[in-house]
Amino acid sequence: MAVQLHVITQYDVEYLDIQNRFKPADWAVDSIKLIVGNQLFMKSKAITALMVEAHWYFQPLRIFFLLPTSFLDAMYDFIAKNRYLWRKEDNCEVI
Repeated sequence: MAVQLHVITQYDVEYLDIQNRFKPADWAVDSIKLIVGNQLFMKSKAITALMVEAHWYFQPLRIFFLLPTSFLDAMYDFIAKNRYLWRKEDNCEVI
């Protein structure tokens, strides 16, 4: 059974309702956020949770999530910081 994902930006009506469910410090982090039930996942933990639902051919990449979370978060920050250099565009689309 496929999981249905909803992308919500700061301009959506639901944003304030969702933001009020969690600590303000969590929303200060400029990162991907994944909400599953009442849990909020950020950075590499969000990517780890999303990878569980990825296609079978992406599953071997899950081996990297055996590395320490602090290292994975540092890698996430590095990729996020440099994503515009690799894409050669002014913005980064939400898929």
